[in-house]
Amino acid sequence: MTMKNEDKTSEKIEVLEKTIKELRDELELVNKEAREKEEFYKLHLDNLNDVIFSIDKEGNFTYISSAIENFTGYVPEEVIGTAFIKYIHPEDLSGLLDDMDLTLKGEHKPYMFRVIAKSGKITHVHTSSKGIVRNGEVIGLNGIMVNIDQLKKVEFELMKEKEKAQHYLNVSNVIFVALDRNQKISLVNRKAVEILGYSEKELLGSNWLNMFIPENIYDNVEGMFNTIMSGDIEQFKYYDNPIITRSGEERIISWNNSILYDNNGNISGLLASGIDVTEKKVAEKALLSAKLEAETANQAKTIFIANMSHELRTPLNSVIGFSEILLEKKFGDINEKQEKYINNIYTSGRRLLGVFNLMLEVSNVESEVAKLDYKTIELRELIDTLRKYFITIVLEKKQALSFNINTDIKYIIADIEKVEQSLINLIDNASKFSKNGSLIKVDIQNTDKDIVFKVSDKGIGISEENMDQLFNPFTQIDPSSTRAHGGMGLGLSLAKKYSELHGGSLNVRSELNKGSSFTFIIPLKPEINTTDLSENDKI
Repeated sequence: MTMKNEDKTSEKIEVLEKTIKELRDELELVNKEAREKEEFYKLHLDNLNDVIFSIDKEGNFTYISSAIENFTGYVPEEVIGTAFIKYIHPEDLSGLLDDMDLTLKGEHKPYMFRVIAKSGKITHVHTSSKGIVRNGEVIGLNGIMVNIDQLKKVEFELMKEKEKAQHYLNVSNVIFVALDRNQKISLVNRKAVEILGYSEKELLGSNWLNMFIPENIYDNVEGMFNTIMSGDIEQFKYYDNPIITRSGEERIISWNNSILYDNNGNISGLLASGIDVTEKKVAEKALLSAKLEAETANQAKTIFIANMSHELRTPLNSVIGFSEILLEKKFGDINEKQEKYINNIYTSGRRLLGVFNLMLEVSNVESEVAKLDYKTIELRELIDTLRKYFITIVLEKKQALSFNINTDIKYIIADIEKVEQSLINLIDNASKFSKNGSLIKVDIQNTDKDIVFKVSDKGIGISEENMDQLFNPFTQIDPSSTRAHGGMGLGLSLAKKYSELHGGSLNVRSELNKGSSFTFIIPLKPEINTTDLSENDKI
């Protein structure tokens, strides 16, 4: 009986020992796996650049990875068991606690703040955390902390560049306004604030069209904006439109638009630079009004001159005609005294008729009624006509008139009467304002395109300040010259207009008390239809 009991006890011990061994082996395996996992996680956590941490309900660290030493200079053993607020920058603590409170309530709230290192150095970090829940109760926080110092430096540099750009925008005398796709203002400069009458804070986020575009053009401007947002900027890159400022004043702005794009290359808005052209537009309007008034007055003057010339020329022709008959003694003899008086009447009448004809011609030219009657003439024939015309005049003043032909051109096509009259006016002026016994030169030459007549004298000359009014009709530089030399100040004006009608020009070079040179230029081949010329006038 005793032996049997002992055998049973021995078997139980063996089973128990076997079970204990198996349990020990299993425990060893579990511990080995646990050590391996711990070493795996420790290896990976210790090699992370970011900090992994846990804190309990009291705010004390229960775990922190070794990366904390790179952030702060503290090793994990120095940190675990201490309150996290010890390492937080005082200015950031209040906001951080608020964000942590939201995290504990279940709202995912990443937060950025500054930590103070062992050396006192400040490091910017970004933290994301989540509550540790056990049995339905939050007992702490797990989180990851990332060093964002480099990001902050880039952000700081970007901020400096933005401030610099804003400074450039602010010192500019041009309005800058940036709008998003919803027409809301995202950027303004100081000039825009000044013109619009609102502060920058009031403007940012406001709808541009609703605040500043007049009702009568709202739909058009909105259509332009939508077209630009579709990518078609070319037709509205530059345009003018009025805006309404805070004071209710309307200002006209000339805009230059540029499209803004986001990181994906999509159109995100519009940058518009504008210049206030209100005063310019007002001045242009006033100038246009003055121009219209001047044209109306000039037209009235032209009509008056034409009517007056017509009314006066009719009786004047009778005076000239009858005096000419009397001089021809067709109705009997007249004595010497009567002949002298009648001759004065005839000469004065002819001179007056010439004045009226000039006035009428000026009237026709200014009202653009005058037309050119192109004909062909031999150059030497034109010169001979001028020479004969002035032979008596220059002899009376003992002056010399020379024609110097420095061209191989034999024929010219022009309105011969107008060219001849222009050159007569120029030579007559040269003779009139030159002393007795002086030389007057007419040089004729050509360029590739033009025939050039240069009339030079050694007369009284013209000062620089009087050049601008030289070609004005009915103008003499010195009123006393009008009395001394005669004339109405129409010759130069007509000569210039005739040259321009031909497609040429009349230029002058002069020096006071030393003489003048007038250069009359007309094209060698005028732009006319040669079929309009007679066979005799074709070269």
